[in-house]
Amino acid sequence: MSTSLSAFIAHARSKNMDHQTIRMLLLSAGWKEKDIASALASESLTMSIPLPGDVGSARDAFFHLLAFTTLYATVISLVILAFTYIGRWFPDPALMDYAYASSGDFSSIRWSIAVIVISFPMFLFLSRILHREFQAKPEKLNSGVRRWLTYLTLFVTSCALIGDGITLLFTLLSGELTLRFVLKVLAVLVLSGLPFGYYFTALRIDHEQYAKSSIHAKYLWSSVAIVLVFLLCGIVIVGSPMQGRAEKFDEQRISDLRAIQNEIYNVVYGQERGVPVPAGVKVLPKTLPKDLQTVAANALYEKLRIADPETTAPYVYKTRGTSFELCATFALERDLGYDIFWNHPASEKCFEFDALDQRTK
Repeated sequence: MSTSLSAFIAHARSKNMDHQTIRMLLLSAGWKEKDIASALASESLTMSIPLPGDVGSARDAFFHLLAFTTLYATVISLVILAFTYIGRWFPDPALMDYAYASSGDFSSIRWSIAVIVISFPMFLFLSRILHREFQAKPEKLNSGVRRWLTYLTLFVTSCALIGDGITLLFTLLSGELTLRFVLKVLAVLVLSGLPFGYYFTALRIDHEQYAKSSIHAKYLWSSVAIVLVFLLCGIVIVGSPMQGRAEKFDEQRISDLRAIQNEIYNVVYGQERGVPVPAGVKVLPKTLPKDLQTVAANALYEKLRIADPETTAPYVYKTRGTSFELCATFALERDLGYDIFWNHPASEKCFEFDALDQRTK
């Protein structure tokens, strides 16, 4: 505190000047309200003014922002999982081709599971910290940060619920209501309604009753149950991490065989690659390479992998006239609706190519 400010106040008080007059004089001279109040208190009181338990909101803002961010991430991922599960278990006949083509793509499920596994425990941990602080210091329930973020959450979930209801009513009036659609509406209703109900109720709980309310435990266990069910379903669909690794190896095997096939055509046709073979011609410009080492040595565009990425066993290459075969042993079955040429069993599979047909598979 400025000594000149303290000296002036002491002088003014010695002249029987009241606090309001001193305050007006100092404000007109450019002093800050906070400094004036502190100086007046120091001049009149023998005890320093106690500071509140939480003098700043930075810590509260950090915990609340992180808690609500992890909540949003969890809910959004749960909605994505719900829609994905419903789409797989109750396919739309009008979208069967798309559903079949994407039936082996588990990337959205894996991403959502990863987000939930990280975000949800973090949300529970942060919520526990905040809950304990609210119990110890009920005045923090009126924190501006908490109320703003809570009302923002209520706004977002309210919009989701209103949109859900409008969509349901419109579809009902249009006569296009299906089980698949109803399940998606219910999923949004439950996953948005649960946080809405909890935070709406939590805002209305009296400070004295906050710690005793049973709503916290009900929200906790219902949330944990929903998350565990969704995670279990996801793990059943996508399989274990070992299965995911096996899928990656199978994808690499197909990629290797594609590249080898393409370079064999480059070796055979050279600069004439892409020029249609005249009808009736049954002779190749050059003979097929005798082995994969020859193909790799003469590759024009990329360095070839001619051995299995997992076992390091060489791929099998066979020639017969103007045709050739590439064989690999796969760990899992592939039965997708796109690139069906490359579908394979969970065993050795040989892919046959006609070198007279320059189209790559």
